[in-house]
Amino acid sequence: MHVKFCGMTNLEDVLASLDLGVDFIGFVFYKKSPRYIKAQDVKEIIQKIPKQTNSVGVFVEESEEEIVSIMNYCGLRYAQVYNDFNIQNTIRVYRIDDVLPQKLSDGLILLDSKTPQIGGSAQRFNWKILEDCNDLSRAFVAGGISEDNIFEIARYKPYGVDLVSSIEAYPGKKDHGKMKNFMENLRRIK
Repeated sequence: MHVKFCGMTNLEDVLASLDLGVDFIGFVFYKKSPRYIKAQDVKEIIQKIPKQTNSVGVFVEESEEEIVSIMNYCGLRYAQVYNDFNIQNTIRVYRIDDVLPQKLSDGLILLDSKTPQIGGSAQRFNWKILEDCNDLSRAFVAGGISEDNIFEIARYKPYGVDLVSSIEAYPGKKDHGKMKNFMENLRRIK
């Protein structure tokens, strides 16, 4: 199971995540988020980490042209998007209430809780509906995932999990102890 730590705002947290073996690192370009980071700051971070890092830009309101421009400027590998775009290497987000969408886009997807705020809500949807999902081999699951429930979500065998608030000291700053505890619990599953 792959791990994505999202809402990164500084090099120290990114390096600590990579040292722990995290597979994907996410940067939020949504200006209304407390985890928002400027493209210039992301570019500087990307230049200081290994080239093979799966870096992800999280885009909520931007146009396709803006997304491509920011990805190219920063050197990002993936775009996490909330709409269908004709962009390579996207992770398409679906906000879940009580049912899964009838049709899911191709490629990687992310299933997150539908809450008033976008991302980082620490609220989970009813994971039992994942039993009926044929696309979990390419799906990240997000929303309320922590070191305490990783064993529960692992039973569904998703492609990956996406964490934000459960590994933070406060919005935008990671708690390295919580990150380490999560990864140690995850390794017990493998």
